Amino acid sequence: MTNQDIARKLREQAAALARGGNNLYRIRAFRQAAMAVLGLPEEVSALVTGSGPRALERVPGIGKSLAETIADLATPAQNRGEPVAA
Repeated sequence: MTNQDIARKLREQAAALARGGNNLYRIRAFRQAAMAVLGLPEEVSALVTGSGPRALERVPGIGKSLAETIADLATPAQNRGEPVAA
């Protein structure tokens, strides 16, 4: 999945949260993460495959929870060295 695809998914999630009346800060976090992903010089999938989801936590605007969400979107679990549910 490309960075543009990931950003689109994050914006869609932000819109769904807004429609559901969720916390404004959570909605804003998803929007900020989408912009941060678009600003990365490399693809998220390459970053996560090489350094794991924690590498995303070093990106301004992306916290631990969103880093996991983005990593899930970007790469299958087996590419991150995590066990895959059977």
